Amino acid sequence: MTTNGDRVILPDNAHPLRYKIALTPNLEQFVFHGEETIDIEITRSTTSLSLNSDDINVSSALITTSTGEKRESTATTYDKSRQTVTFDFSQALPIGKASLELVFSGELNDRLHGFYRSTYETDQGETRILAATQFEPTDARRAFPCWDEPNKKAKFQISLVIPSELTAVSNTPILSDLPKGHGTKQVTFHETPTMSTYLVAFVVGELESIENTTPNGTLLRVWTTPGKSDQGKFALEITARLLDYYNDYFGVPYPLDKLDHIAIPDFAAGAMENWGAITYREVALLFDSENSSPRTMQLIAEIVAHEMAHMWFGDLVTMDWWDDLWLNESFASWMATKAVDSLYPEWDLWTQFISTDVNTGLSLDGLENSHPIKQAVKDPSEINQLFDAISYQKGASILRMLEQFLGPDKFRKGLQKYIFDHTYGNATGADLWKAIEEESGQPVIAMMNNWIDQAGYPYLQVKLNRKDPQTIEISQNKFLYSGPSDDPTLWEIPVTVSIENEPIPVTLAMNTRNTNFDLQNEARNADSWVKVNSGQTGFYRVMYQQHELALLRRGVSDQILPTADRLGLQSDAFALSKAGFIPATDFLDLAEAYIHEKEYAVWSDLASNLQGIGLLISEEPFYDDYKKICRILFSKITDSVGWNKSPNENHLGALLRSTVLSSMAIFDDPETLESGLEKFHKYLEDPSSLSPDLRSTVFSSAARSGDVNTYTSIKRLFNEANLQEEKIRLLVALSNFKDTSLLEKTVEMALSKEVRSQDSVSLVNILAANPGQGKHIAWEYAKNNWEEFDRRYGAGGFAMMRLVQIAGRFTTPDQLKDVETFFKEHPTPSASRTVEQSLERISLNIKWLENNRESMAQWLKK
Repeated sequence: MTTNGDRVILPDNAHPLRYKIALTPNLEQFVFHGEETIDIEITRSTTSLSLNSDDINVSSALITTSTGEKRESTATTYDKSRQTVTFDFSQALPIGKASLELVFSGELNDRLHGFYRSTYETDQGETRILAATQFEPTDARRAFPCWDEPNKKAKFQISLVIPSELTAVSNTPILSDLPKGHGTKQVTFHETPTMSTYLVAFVVGELESIENTTPNGTLLRVWTTPGKSDQGKFALEITARLLDYYNDYFGVPYPLDKLDHIAIPDFAAGAMENWGAITYREVALLFDSENSSPRTMQLIAEIVAHEMAHMWFGDLVTMDWWDDLWLNESFASWMATKAVDSLYPEWDLWTQFISTDVNTGLSLDGLENSHPIKQAVKDPSEINQLFDAISYQKGASILRMLEQFLGPDKFRKGLQKYIFDHTYGNATGADLWKAIEEESGQPVIAMMNNWIDQAGYPYLQVKLNRKDPQTIEISQNKFLYSGPSDDPTLWEIPVTVSIENEPIPVTLAMNTRNTNFDLQNEARNADSWVKVNSGQTGFYRVMYQQHELALLRRGVSDQILPTADRLGLQSDAFALSKAGFIPATDFLDLAEAYIHEKEYAVWSDLASNLQGIGLLISEEPFYDDYKKICRILFSKITDSVGWNKSPNENHLGALLRSTVLSSMAIFDDPETLESGLEKFHKYLEDPSSLSPDLRSTVFSSAARSGDVNTYTSIKRLFNEANLQEEKIRLLVALSNFKDTSLLEKTVEMALSKEVRSQDSVSLVNILAANPGQGKHIAWEYAKNNWEEFDRRYGAGGFAMMRLVQIAGRFTTPDQLKDVETFFKEHPTPSASRTVEQSLERISLNIKWLENNRESMAQWLKK
């Protein structure tokens, strides 16, 4: 191994050009055997070659040098900690092209990474095995020895020897499908374009598909286990539309002959952008027209769009190293919203984006234990931890902010130049900014440095000049949930300001600590509200003085303030109260102004914030009073939406109803709980009586007021459900009971065969969000079963990070000490940063309660 700065990488004495890989998976013994020939370029004379390899046993290594001489390896050495295998040779290998032939074997594991096995049941109740891959970031090395680094691109030809009755899918179309004897066949695929190892994929099993072909000849397919292919119709339909959109937007046509979407029963992530063979969880791809909800339809559209955006950003052009992972994920997250918004403008995705992306990124990045978007990494555990809200949501929000500042056309031209300049190659963030700067004529590189290279973001303090209504005073400082900071960083901030009764916002690029902002509006009077961060397009918080906030509160009450700004105003106030800049009661005062609110995105974000406070105070004596206040706030919109769908109800109307009614159930509204239980009993008699968009709400509200008989009924429905989406709804309901003995029964399901491995940690996390004892039961279960969780998920991926996050819900010094002690005794390398974040969150929760407990109790008595 060699060191390049902080990177621990393979020696630079050789690099791959082409892999020819033949694998034989055994779906009964859970092993696989492989042979590969790697065409390589030796760039320095050497007596050894090192490749990445993990949990692979190499039985033979033979090299053919540039002179045609064949040499067998004299020694094979494994380094488990660095995940490498090194082949020694008796004489120095000459510079030039060579061919390395390897014979090896490995485990078809059950840990959802590398080359792994997934199980499912047929309609007859028989268990079937499916083999699939998940290689990002560094698990191709678990399937075949390779140069498993993103900038070691090569071409791949995959061949699979499988039982004759099974189907194989990989990145490219099938070249040949030939009998092999003994009930097997050899399926060989066309060679891929030049690509990174982590994008290679292959799936083997009983699969069926539906397909379509675009006018320019690209084959589109959705693959599922038997009996589910009809559920792929929606994904297939939007794939064709998205492909047209992306081909036009990027100016570079999709370069492969086919694009497959493959639903995998067990899958660690939501989806994976393998070039030409995208893999998904079933809930992220399959839509049942009779049983899936509008929320699921939107989720599928956004996930498919995200993965398809990667076909250009990530696959065609790949980050040079993992420190620029955000180039892949930030861009795909932003681009997915843009693309789906073009297909379904009535979904108002950019307003939803404020909650799903901007606020999610702001929430994590306000911690002292955050990290920059571009983060130096060296080993696999560090790489895995980059798959978080910084690389996805913060990065997407920064791209949106920049596009809004430059204008869509200039931004798009910069992206097109970036793709054109780096097609089939690797690039860095600096390459992206350079391309956009050249096309826009703006100082993009200087502007974006602090946003990308440093953790955190600013908050702006706003003060109106009462003597001069045309001027406002703005200052910037770093925002931290721990409170005021003396951090000297200055950001280049595109500040956009809107004024009451003025349709066109004013924009300023702010790069100083303090500035006086000329509103350029002579008609403004001292009683007109001024909204900074108009449209919530900037990645920062805004803090107003009481007078300015009172004016904006009026804009909320009379619904004149635009929807995005109403959402952003309460979101900023909530964050400022969490950080101690304002009392929590100030946020609650503002929240009361939203009683006439009608928009889904605003209610969704406000509900999340109010429920967040509820979790913090769920063991306080005034929690019941708090829930009562929340019920009053939600009462008007609850009466408006009701339980029944109106004749002209649209997509957002359905989302609004489920959000409002679910919130009322969480706030223990007696009427909502009674109606939910009544509708649940009716559903048991007649499943057609309950529309899919309300099932989750009804199941969970029935659980909150239900008894052991209700639990038994929900558990039976869970066991009988075939649709994974339905199973998730029912798992959530099983986690919503108030009886601790029932919650303990639920959490015991997590590591049982009743729950898919992909959902084990999700179940524990969902239960931890149950106010009251949920977090205690979840945490005790996690601690008592840590060894098994670590065996399944500890080698990397997202699961351990999510499991660790449970601890961040605690609120007392004793609980903080317990969590600290546990992680000292149980180091978790794959989630070390998440451990620190969770400890920080507990400390913040303790501080918040100390600062707000008494004032909230008094406020709630009013």
